[in-house]
Amino acid sequence: MPTSDLRMVSRFLLIVSFCTAGCGPSSSPPAAVQTVPSTVSVPAATPAAPSQNPSTAAKPKAKPTERKSSVPTNADPKTLFVVSSNGQPMEVEAVRGALPTERFEVVAADLRYNSTNYVVDSSKVSVESQQLYGTGQKRAGFTLPKGFEEVKENGYSSEGLPMCILCTRTGSKLALVPAGTCVVGSDTGPDNSKPAITVYLDTYYIEVLEVTIQDYEKFRVDMREKKKPVPPAPSNPSSSPQTPALGVSWGIAGNYARWAGMELPTEAEFEKAARGPNGLRTPWGDGKSLISSRSLSTTGSFPADRSPYGVYDLAGNAMEWCSDLYSPTAHAEASGSGTKEVPRNWSGPKKVREMNFRVVKGNGKDWSIWDRQGKDMGKGHPEVGFRCVLRISPDAKTAESTRSFQ
Repeated sequence: MPTSDLRMVSRFLLIVSFCTAGCGPSSSPPAAVQTVPSTVSVPAATPAAPSQNPSTAAKPKAKPTERKSSVPTNADPKTLFVVSSNGQPMEVEAVRGALPTERFEVVAADLRYNSTNYVVDSSKVSVESQQLYGTGQKRAGFTLPKGFEEVKENGYSSEGLPMCILCTRTGSKLALVPAGTCVVGSDTGPDNSKPAITVYLDTYYIEVLEVTIQDYEKFRVDMREKKKPVPPAPSNPSSSPQTPALGVSWGIAGNYARWAGMELPTEAEFEKAARGPNGLRTPWGDGKSLISSRSLSTTGSFPADRSPYGVYDLAGNAMEWCSDLYSPTAHAEASGSGTKEVPRNWSGPKKVREMNFRVVKGNGKDWSIWDRQGKDMGKGHPEVGFRCVLRISPDAKTAESTRSFQ
């Protein structure tokens, strides 16, 4: 690898390693977030890749005097990654043909889900997030509603709530999203997402994965066995059973949610689950895109598309129904309501011009979570799927009951 110049250019395969949430499809860390070959401009002072495995790491040999560096000229901030403890930058561009000997592994630093702040992980051990695995003790007297069980191995939050629960009817896991404020929308995004507003949400659980064809078929079979109207099949019935169920109308999606003992998420709940407590632009941070494909895939296939709460596919894969009525001026109306109080459990406008349109989230133009659309709730859209939430009562002693779909 050349060392004669201050800035060395090498071909690397950028491998971003995260821990996998216990609420996710696997309890072991994924091998990589994505395998995107990259041309990397690295200052000579950048530390070497992990030394434990020299066959899979490239070691730059920097001259002792070559310690000074700066951000590459004309570099796009969204392609800059901090890869050393002393803040040396490198620029990443997609290319082909990275060699196996030119790989190294990086994990997030203090802002561990922000793709603009990575450091070399010499130990190759992923950092467990306290937002995924709790260290608290179970709260005395807290019970889940019938049909839900704790996933004890994920532990409990500081408030004593299980970090992960299981819906026994569907077999799906749900991740805890603690109560608190969050940012919804953006001051710089599309007009229908402006301005950013701060809202307060009570505690809730959200499904880690989108409702799959297999999940949805359980609903159809149960309705058939009970001799009740059987909901229509999804628009992609021949896809893998673990693919999101698409083409389900908003009303049918809501029926499924109630059958499972849950509800559709509000737009605010969707955004908080994706953006985390810091209001990131995407689940992986504010920087360079970590998803390279818009093709529909089985749920949880993109480890990069995993939020600080361990929820997958909120930026990519299928678009998803939310419970809110859609208005292109919903954010502006909420911001200009005249009250100085932070809205609590904001669920959008109560009356809009087109009452048959509901909010759809996900798969935005640049993966930004604040992107939003309105879709006719009475139709099944081939690009739209859904997932469910379970809301918790404000005192968090018992889960709030939902109207069961009989």
